[in-house]
Amino acid sequence: MRELIFSLAPMEGITGYVYRNALKRCYGGVARFYSPFISPGHAGAGITKRDRRDILPENNAGVPLIPQLLTNNAEDFLYAAEILRDYDYKELNLNLGCPSGTVTAKKKGSGFLTELPALRHFFEEVFRNLPADTKLGVKTRLGVKDPAEFPAILEIYNDFPLSELIVHPRIQKEFYRGTVHLDMFSLAAEGAKMLGYNGDLIDEEDIGRILERFPAVSHIMLGRGLLRDPMLPARYLRRLRGEAALSAEEEKRQRHAFHAALLQGYRESFLYENATLCRMKEVWDYLGLAFPEQERAVRELKKSKTLGEYEVRAEQLLTL
Repeated sequence: MRELIFSLAPMEGITGYVYRNALKRCYGGVARFYSPFISPGHAGAGITKRDRRDILPENNAGVPLIPQLLTNNAEDFLYAAEILRDYDYKELNLNLGCPSGTVTAKKKGSGFLTELPALRHFFEEVFRNLPADTKLGVKTRLGVKDPAEFPAILEIYNDFPLSELIVHPRIQKEFYRGTVHLDMFSLAAEGAKMLGYNGDLIDEEDIGRILERFPAVSHIMLGRGLLRDPMLPARYLRRLRGEAALSAEEEKRQRHAFHAALLQGYRESFLYENATLCRMKEVWDYLGLAFPEQERAVRELKKSKTLGEYEVRAEQLLTL
């Protein structure tokens, strides 16, 4: 059977430790989890209390977590790596894919891809000083304005011992719109040692098409598709192993257990009930897409004024 791992993409505000724990416990199928990006301050400032809380080992017990850093400064990266090493994190990921204008204006995320000499120097400094037993991978876009920027960017990646390369085959200005550029992704597939694919994977058929076209892909990173259908990775792996699919009733029980774990986790995490309510509504921005025939009921759920009102409406949806 093909060696294949699934991971949960980092999505700020959603895929924190509560979500990761609930997904791992209730569904399985995900072998790696990436933290929403940590933006380290200048050396000496470190990382915020909120980010520390999210990556604390006690909040991620049994969850294979890889912290993702967002910076264009090698010194800041290395200082954050020291802090994370104290928590026993020896694999890190560099965010070179975020398309947000507030991020790219600072030449971070995909904005760093406009500064190729600086990017090369960044990797030179990092790999010169990073402990030998610490791995560094990259999540990237193809470029900023034109997919044709990717070959020069890829040349830099190939010159360094990256532990993995995860490619979202769009450019920064496209955000999440338009067709992915699979012709450019194929360049990465020619020589990558540990190649990951991310982008527009909503169902099993989407995953199958990528794996069939690109045999070099060993890592599928799921974002919106997984938030819409949290059982997607486990279901795909079950089919790959030739195992019987779960019954509709079994899937419904899993969905109930997952929702209950999220609700309880957020209640314990947040001081105020309204914060829990807001976060659960965010979850339904994606999960609601799995109920296309219940669009009105999902809208009503997201109008809930209290957590009690929300729970009644969520239960009605989850029992369908």
